[in-house]
Amino acid sequence: MHSVQVVVIGGGYGGIRAIEHLAHNSHITVTLIDKNPYHYMQAEVYDFIANKVDMSDVMIDLPSLTKSFGLVTFICEEVNGIDTLTSTVSTATQNIKYDHLIIATGSRTYFPDFIKGLREHTHGVKSIPAALNFKQQFERSLLNRIEAGLSGVEIAAEMAAYANHFYQNGNFGCRGVDVYLIDAYETILFGMDPFLIESAYERLSKLGVHVWHNNRISEVRKNEILLDNGKILDFEFMIFTGGIAASTLTQYLGFETNTKGHLIVDEHLNIPNHPNIYAIGDITQALNEEGKFIPPTAQLAERGGEHVAANILRSLKGKSKRPFRFKNQGVMIALGGEYGAGLLPGGIKVKGYIAYLIKKAIFWMYTAPLRHRSAIGKRR
Repeated sequence: MHSVQVVVIGGGYGGIRAIEHLAHNSHITVTLIDKNPYHYMQAEVYDFIANKVDMSDVMIDLPSLTKSFGLVTFICEEVNGIDTLTSTVSTATQNIKYDHLIIATGSRTYFPDFIKGLREHTHGVKSIPAALNFKQQFERSLLNRIEAGLSGVEIAAEMAAYANHFYQNGNFGCRGVDVYLIDAYETILFGMDPFLIESAYERLSKLGVHVWHNNRISEVRKNEILLDNGKILDFEFMIFTGGIAASTLTQYLGFETNTKGHLIVDEHLNIPNHPNIYAIGDITQALNEEGKFIPPTAQLAERGGEHVAANILRSLKGKSKRPFRFKNQGVMIALGGEYGAGLLPGGIKVKGYIAYLIKKAIFWMYTAPLRHRSAIGKRR
């Protein structure tokens, strides 16, 4: 059997998981393309911006990781386009042939154009540079003060906990930091389990976070937020977590997308009419059996990566593909400091320090094998 060429665009949660499930097949050659030389573990960015871990703890080196798999090549370039007629992926310097293609380039912070000034005066954390910029500027705002939906809740809690610890630890006499969480819905974590909503409220209240419900931002100026109900809120630092949009790559592919650029996929996670092209993770509009949108998470991306890898292997054996069915294995959220809340399989509810430890254990179980492989790759 000739070697089958599988190209994966994007070294995020879904792309890495797909490679793990394909790389052990000796008749498959995998090429991973990513514009960055690292795998960014965004699910743990809250610890990074709160100084609990350093940058290396939320990154995995992709060249050494891919080298550990053997028949996997890493190309650190940005993808310019996909030619479905010639089955090639193009970068600035080369064209890469594929028999099967997996698009897993993730998402970016969604800055709606109808909110004037939003993009210019706020921050996001969807990339390492953005998270680092957020971290540095937040710390600068603390220094200046001395001298003079899910991620939004997590960031508000983490920043409040960090600011409180900072002032208490330093015994500074000046006023601390006021953290406001502005939410467009009648409740935070809208649509999630009531236990998580109640736990988050309880924690945010204890941390002194001001939660404003049913408030929508109409405009952002340099140091002012204008709400649609006429309220004006002064601020020194703002981060926007009002949703995500697909990576900009989807704008140049010619495939069908929704209004936020997410690729439309069928029940097998294939691009319609392209049975050898798959899309997974945040870049897709994934739907459940009832036709409802599945919220993008690292867990969804990983399950998608496993599924498309299995479908590729099935198709190579002449077997029919199986439809993607996502079953949530639980939710864990960080709520500032060494505190969290979550729902585990079987409906088990946890909160507080034990939830924080479980979240850290899940992260360790994910990263430990990757760091081990990366170490092997560095020795090759």
